[in-house]
Amino acid sequence: MEFTTAAQNLVLVGGTGTGKTHLAIAIGTSGIQRHNKKVRFFSAVDLVNRLEQEKSAGKQGRLAL
Repeated sequence: MEFTTAAQNLVLVGGTGTGKTHLAIAIGTSGIQRHNKKVRFFSAVDLVNRLEQEKSAGKQGRLAL
């Protein structure tokens, strides 16, 4: 899990009910507890909606801050 120490993004892809959300929460919790990292979780729908809101407001790229 080198991506946690390097603070890189992670995308989990798979079918419904395969444990993506469970795994994401476990990895996020580990990142906070073990590495004192900031963690954000978005479902694909929520991420697309947030990006669309930024675009509509003329503030592209703010989500990354």
